[in-house]
Amino acid sequence: MLNLYYIRAAIEQRTGQKLTFDRIRQLLVEEKLITKKELDANPMAHEFTGYGRYFFFSEENSVEVPLEPRRFLPNVLIEDFDETD
Repeated sequence: MLNLYYIRAAIEQRTGQKLTFDRIRQLLVEEKLITKKELDANPMAHEFTGYGRYFFFSEENSVEVPLEPRRFLPNVLIEDFDETD
């Protein structure tokens, strides 16, 4: 299973060029490294479009952060968190 993000990073590291996902997909098919059908069926061969399609309403998937969130932590955790090396 191929991952376009890894392929793009490898190309960029080797050549210094940051190619678009469409261009990478085109080159993979031209070089016969993968077929168009395999590309279309592979979820990692598409650009990430965010998590929005999984969440229909943002209100249902959000949380309120209290004004003083540290009050919910046990004292032991707070003391360990404040220590600096």
